Amino acid sequence: MPRPSIPLAFAVLTTLAASVLPAQSSRATVREYQRVFPTYPFGDPSPIPVVGRIYPYFRFDGFTHRAEQRGWKVVELENEHLRVMILPEIGGKIWNAVDKRSNRSLIYFNQTVKFRDVAMRGPWTSGGIEANYGIFGHTTNVATPVDYVTRTNADGSVSCIIGALDLLTRTMRTTTCSPDCMCADVVGGIGAGVAADL
Repeated sequence: MPRPSIPLAFAVLTTLAASVLPAQSSRATVREYQRVFPTYPFGDPSPIPVVGRIYPYFRFDGFTHRAEQRGWKVVELENEHLRVMILPEIGGKIWNAVDKRSNRSLIYFNQTVKFRDVAMRGPWTSGGIEANYGIFGHTTNVATPVDYVTRTNADGSVSCIIGALDLLTRTMRTTTCSPDCMCADVVGGIGAGVAADL
C-alpha cells in the first residue's frame, strides 16, 4: 500500500483575510522590514549532536547577560482591523498582533529578545506565539531561522507561509489568523512518506 503524499516539512500558514464585500475595496497588505530590539544572544552550537532525546540535533550553549541592539527581519500582515508581526529569524513566531481599533496588543509583545536555556536545543525567548510541537517543550527551531514565503491571494488576503523541518516527530502545523473574527485556527498533523525515512 503506498504511503500518503503528505509533506514532511513543518508548515505554518498565517493568513490575514480582508473582508470581501462587493462594496468594499479594502485589501490586506504584506511588507518586510528590519526592526531593532535589545537582544541577549546565544553562542555557537556544539559541533557534536546530542545522542538521546534530541538526536540528530545539536545544542546551543553560552548565553550572554549583556544586551546588544540587533535588527531582526519582520514580516508584517495588515488589514483595516489587525496588524500581525512575524519574526522568521526566531522560529517564525507571531511576535505581536495588534487590534487597530484600540491600538493594543492581543498577545504579549516582548520588547526585548532575551534567549535563555529553556528549549530542547537550548535558546528560547518569551513573547508572541510559537509553533510548539515536538517531543517535549519547545520545538527544535524555536530560536533559529526558518524558511518563509509571502503572497497576495486573489481574494485580497495576504499570507506568510513558514516552513521548517522537524526530524524528531515529523509533525506539520498550519495556523490561520483571520482578522474579521480576530481568532486563530491551529491544525496539526503527522507527515509520513518515503522521503521521511531516515
